[in-house]
Amino acid sequence: MRLAVIGAGAAGLTCVKQALADGHDVVCFEKHPDLGGIWNPGSGGAYAGVRMQSSRMSMPFTDHPPNFAADFPELTEVQAYLRSYATRFGLLETVRFGHEVVGVAKEGDDWKVTARRATGEEEQVHVDAVLVANGELWQPRLPEGGLPAPGTGGRVLTSPEYRGAAGFTGQRVLVVGGGVSGADIAADLAPHAARVDWSVRSRQLFLPRDIGGVYNDALFSYAGRVAIEEVPYAEYLDWLTEWLPDYMGMYRATGLLPEQGFHGAVHVNEKIVPAVHAGGVRPVAAFKRFTDDGLAVLADGTTDRYDAVVLCLGYEPPDYGFIDGLRREDLYEHHFWRHDPTLAVINTPVDTEAFGTACPYFEAVGCWVLNVLGGKTTLPGPVERAEWCARHMSALHDRRYLDCWLETIRLGLLSGALPDPAVHFRAYWTLVSGQVDPACLRPGQGSVVPAAHDGRLDLIGLRHRVLASLPEDTRRDLLARGEVDGADLAAAAGVPAGREVAPWLPYRQRATRTAGSAKGWAA
Repeated sequence: MRLAVIGAGAAGLTCVKQALADGHDVVCFEKHPDLGGIWNPGSGGAYAGVRMQSSRMSMPFTDHPPNFAADFPELTEVQAYLRSYATRFGLLETVRFGHEVVGVAKEGDDWKVTARRATGEEEQVHVDAVLVANGELWQPRLPEGGLPAPGTGGRVLTSPEYRGAAGFTGQRVLVVGGGVSGADIAADLAPHAARVDWSVRSRQLFLPRDIGGVYNDALFSYAGRVAIEEVPYAEYLDWLTEWLPDYMGMYRATGLLPEQGFHGAVHVNEKIVPAVHAGGVRPVAAFKRFTDDGLAVLADGTTDRYDAVVLCLGYEPPDYGFIDGLRREDLYEHHFWRHDPTLAVINTPVDTEAFGTACPYFEAVGCWVLNVLGGKTTLPGPVERAEWCARHMSALHDRRYLDCWLETIRLGLLSGALPDPAVHFRAYWTLVSGQVDPACLRPGQGSVVPAAHDGRLDLIGLRHRVLASLPEDTRRDLLARGEVDGADLAAAAGVPAGREVAPWLPYRQRATRTAGSAKGWAA
């Protein structure tokens, strides 16, 4: 097949690599002069000083170990890693840099892709399929009331425009947004600004990258990330206090620690809690709007004038306006255009706050899409795809958490890239009960080791609940082939109805729901 890939960031590059390996003819369009997407420092897609929230253990592609020394790499290190990946696998020859795709339309059996150069010249290619990997973190969200009129207040900038604390020395700064970018920037400003107010809407669980000498993402296995949801949240906080006594002491003293929540929704930042505790950052009420004369109005009614306001309000959904006929609501399983699956989107779902590693997740999405295009696996028919979209894509404003580690398992099972638990249960369970090391996702590769704190969880019980989700004749066949033993079979048979766990490891996606109530969204 002739394929067009739009974007040469992590998602686009893995699609190019896998498509070439499958024997496809590939052209990749990248609007910037260099690769990397938001990890390209020249793209303006990320703020200065940003670091990966995933460690060097969990962030890389499955077949390309990291070539940096940092435990949690910064912007330039990630771009260098992506460049080494592209160089090693000969991907650069397919990429047309400085080509922005401005049109995608179906013409007969082909897709016509129109790309515009910086000179204004346009060129067109006709392909069999289009993979859209243009990223979702490009257009910062602005306040509902808009920005103050020029000259009526201090400067206002969005998080991607932040280029370090040097320009804020001695200033009064308001940082708006209680997520990771807001926490990063507020903590970064604390030693330099005269005052840093941090506007937060609700309390979030911020945890350091290193937890008692263990990477944050090495605490639990894939299966462990599901099993821990059944540990009472208060008990989980006790574990954190055991591992991080000083940090948790500061956290509780600030009043910012959420005493209710769930374990998956973690924001990774080790500086904001100490900064608040030391007085360098002052939490204030949620930001509401700017007045006509540039004052910042908070939800508690207070107003103040700042030298600078940094808006960290997240990002608008990706703009797919250049794709003729595409509606986000028509993306089956968030990735395939339901009307014609030869158009696929490799970005993270638009209704989510994603957390977890990036490269293996995009690798898994790309693998599934390419396996469908290559006929290695199939999708449900048009009616079933339309019904799924009607059930799951009608309320995209209702945002949920996306665990990229567990989504990698789900997508790997859908694509056939991971061991099928109905056939190779032993290999499947070995994988999901080990550390979230991407190398282990490749058959026969990597060394599966236990996660640091899985011993505190009932993984044996979870194993039997997964086994119980398989049909009885499948379980008997697994026994006959030595994939499970008689004790496993008996334990699975004793799992109460409703306590089964699907092999793709469903996880809670909203803090207000029970562990099992979000299972249907991807069914």
